[in-house]
Amino acid sequence: MKTSGFSLIEFLIIIVVLVIIAGISAVSLRSIQPVLELNGITRELITDLRYAQQLALAQQIDHGVYLFSTENKYQIIKYGATQEILKEKALPLDIEFFQIDGFTNNEVKFNAYGAAQEGGTIIILAVKNNTTTTIEVRPSGFVKNK
Repeated sequence: MKTSGFSLIEFLIIIVVLVIIAGISAVSLRSIQPVLELNGITRELITDLRYAQQLALAQQIDHGVYLFSTENKYQIIKYGATQEILKEKALPLDIEFFQIDGFTNNEVKFNAYGAAQEGGTIIILAVKNNTTTTIEVRPSGFVKNK
């Protein structure tokens, strides 16, 4: 009488192959994790820049994003009779502002027409793998990831 099924040796070989595949996958995911984190924070900053622009349009009051290059954080600010901080966001530990060009006092300011006070670029760095991404803000108010 012949029974069909796996022997213990066949089962152990399958388990070993699955463990090897899982190990290779874990190493691959760990190497791309800084890039994914950099892309995520870049998208979030672009969204917050556009949010400040939309608030300026909707409320007809200047709004902006102040970038703290040494503290690696930013704030969305409403400019009126007094300045009001609407949101503050700290960058993750391994992500930092690498270079901020073109903005007076590291401030991206939008007027009531949605235009930026001045154009410039923000370069963000993932420290673990030395990868950068660039955000461009044009004087017209157009914000994009280069």
